[in-house]
Amino acid sequence: MHVRSGVSAEALLQRDGKVVAVGKLADLARDAGRAERVDLRGGLMTAGWFDAHVHFMWWGFQMTELDLRDHTSLPAALAAIGARARELPRGKWLTGGRFDKNLWGRWPSARELDEVTGGRPTVLRTRDGHARWLNTAALQAAGITASTQAPTGGAIFRDDHGQPTGVLQERANELADRAVPAATDAECDDAVARAQEEALRRGVTGFESLEQASSYAAFRRARERGTLVVRVVMGIPHRSLAVSIPTTGTPPQIRDAGSFDFESALARGMKTGDGDEWLQLGHVKFFSDGALGSQTAALEEPYERSQDRGILTLDPLELRADVARATAAGLAVAVHAIGDRAVRVAIEAIAPSRVTSPALRQRIEHVQLVREEDLGRFGALGIIASMQPIHCTSDRDLADRYWGPRRTPRAYPWRTLLRQGTVLAFGSDAPVEPIDPLLGVHAAVTRRRPHDRSAWFPEQRLTLDEALHAYTAAAAYSTGREREWGTLEAGMRCDATIVDRDLAACQEDELLEANVRASVTDGVVRFADGLG
Repeated sequence: MHVRSGVSAEALLQRDGKVVAVGKLADLARDAGRAERVDLRGGLMTAGWFDAHVHFMWWGFQMTELDLRDHTSLPAALAAIGARARELPRGKWLTGGRFDKNLWGRWPSARELDEVTGGRPTVLRTRDGHARWLNTAALQAAGITASTQAPTGGAIFRDDHGQPTGVLQERANELADRAVPAATDAECDDAVARAQEEALRRGVTGFESLEQASSYAAFRRARERGTLVVRVVMGIPHRSLAVSIPTTGTPPQIRDAGSFDFESALARGMKTGDGDEWLQLGHVKFFSDGALGSQTAALEEPYERSQDRGILTLDPLELRADVARATAAGLAVAVHAIGDRAVRVAIEAIAPSRVTSPALRQRIEHVQLVREEDLGRFGALGIIASMQPIHCTSDRDLADRYWGPRRTPRAYPWRTLLRQGTVLAFGSDAPVEPIDPLLGVHAAVTRRRPHDRSAWFPEQRLTLDEALHAYTAAAAYSTGREREWGTLEAGMRCDATIVDRDLAACQEDELLEANVRASVTDGVVRFADGLG
């Protein structure tokens, strides 16, 4: 049993959802009386794994949507899109995506999508979620024409005649998302239930979800019904946006995202930490740039073989002002920042709050490329680096291609950040990547994919204990809940993940062969596969 970093024990005793004692089996057996005994059958119990950055309901919807991740050519993707279009009822929009234009060598067009969708409105997301691919019917439904101006912080791709090509980036995505018909409450509830079941199968006992208002409403309904059995920290969107998700056959409409965004949170006096043990409010989510895969991450210097420096999706002065407003109101912030320019802008926006609101757990999300002079500022300012190890191994080829050899030594700098006193909180960014902490742990300790011969900048690798800490105690710390869960010490809530082998005894790639045997929250086994 992995109690906390570097500490192990033979047995655990829990009562009423809390850990009562940990220690030797013989000692605890005397105190257990007639308590039910669960045999781990040689498995390893750790504190429950917490995904610090996920888009949970979107992940639940994506499980049933068109998925183009494995289509490495545009013709193959178009064939799959056409097949899905023919399956759908008349009038229903086609959504999904997760395509990677980097595998196709170029951006696709609305014209190509028109040829296989038969006039059915279609909006597809990139794998990173930072761009949309629309057909002509969807462009028309969204009101996007040659005269449509892209919002600040966004882009509408155009041909030589000024006509939209069907590709949108960053804040221009809102134009498409608002046109997609809204999902019903029942559809949202089904997506959350589907995602919860799968999360428990993968050992995830809690997460912070950084998405829109409809997700929070679905979590609240699940909490009221008593069906929410994982711990949810719900991020607060900076702006109310419609979300592109599966739809009924109703006509397109602009959806009112309800009163759950930054401004409404301020007006209603909401604070980070409000809620109960199952559902509470988390960080206000800001975007400062885009993503590496779409080449919209904001950089200090241009992308390789380009004059493009990416997109700052929010004016730095506006970001700084809104971070100050949030922290003054008791709302912690989580700023999406991938490129080194965006990371600098995010640090500068958060820095004043470390004096005015030092107790808030301020975070920067992703932190994929950092200037040398900014690496020490995280620890010095107490800014948490909320990172996703799987992005490093999945995107290493893109980083080499677009950031080049001068910059990649300071990409995904886990060891440097940790050495300089930074708290690392790990997650998946699902559905960009799967919710599966074992994949993240493998990436963190190896810095390579299973088929890679060598690690990518191996000096940045973490130990197994450090990686597990980032998915447990440090993730709890990032949400202000470290006194409630995150370790298996006496007095803590009994949230645990059980795997079928001792991870410390595994060779590197054997970590990927491990299986989750059980997931436990509040002392109750919520998922089991092979327990005694």
